[in-house]
Amino acid sequence: MIFNIQRCSIHDGAGLRTLVFFKGCPLRCKWCANPESQNFETEIMESRVKCVGCGLCRKVCPENAICDDGTIDRSLCTNCMQCTDICYAEAKKISGKAYTVEALYKEIEKDKPFYARFGGGVTFSGGEPLMQGGYLRDIAKRCKEKGIHVMVESCGFGVYEEFEEALPYIDGMFMDVKHMDLGVHEELTGVSNELILDNIRKISAFGIPLTIRTPVVPGCTDSEENIRAIAEFVGNLPTAKEYELLAYHDFGTPKYKALGRSYALSDIGTPSDEEMRARVKCANEVLNKYGKECFWMKNNNKEVVK
Repeated sequence: MIFNIQRCSIHDGAGLRTLVFFKGCPLRCKWCANPESQNFETEIMESRVKCVGCGLCRKVCPENAICDDGTIDRSLCTNCMQCTDICYAEAKKISGKAYTVEALYKEIEKDKPFYARFGGGVTFSGGEPLMQGGYLRDIAKRCKEKGIHVMVESCGFGVYEEFEEALPYIDGMFMDVKHMDLGVHEELTGVSNELILDNIRKISAFGIPLTIRTPVVPGCTDSEENIRAIAEFVGNLPTAKEYELLAYHDFGTPKYKALGRSYALSDIGTPSDEEMRARVKCANEVLNKYGKECFWMKNNNKEVVK
């Protein structure tokens, strides 16, 4: 189940990347920028701006779930998708599509000329790719057989034995560590960090190059104590080459409205450049002794603060 294919990305691996977003995630991070990635099933996203008020969706809805203003009453909606079928203005669209391995590979293959000229490859993101371990193995293997570089972005949650067979076909991974405190991690994401940290250790022991990432969310993950603890964890991972801090943003807020959900962190702002530099410096004070470094991206440039 895939919810988006994004082309020509430059932030998720070397060169030009094709990003394939798997649908379905076991975490419920309060700051999640892709809420449409959380559920494993198809969903309806709606846009009030695109709605032309034709009323066709109300006529076809078997559950009378369309309100007078054209929005969906989610308590009545059964996701029959009849409203999306008839909405020519695309005010109501389906999020999520099932792909066979061959169908998805054909989409990825369209970008091979760019990989050949500029470097790059495919990056499987999410959601959580590790939760679809067998499929990840098959599509990664197909890409590797055709000479396509494969990266994976992961929150680290999954049953190791179910995704282990995918690892030989993966060239590198970006893996999130949100918080080192077990209780705080569960409060912020809905799950413990024990399985995540254990999986990261196992993946590193397997030999896959890792970049560990932490979203710097004010009041949630941004304490110096947490950043230092994660940096210490990164320092002890044999294949972790670097630690990247990601500045929180609220770009995903409109998606919650499109899904009929509320956003928990609507009062949180983006950390300032000074705050990000202070966190990078804090992490590097730990990582220096391991010969590794922390950085953050500013205007597409890597900033390292010693």
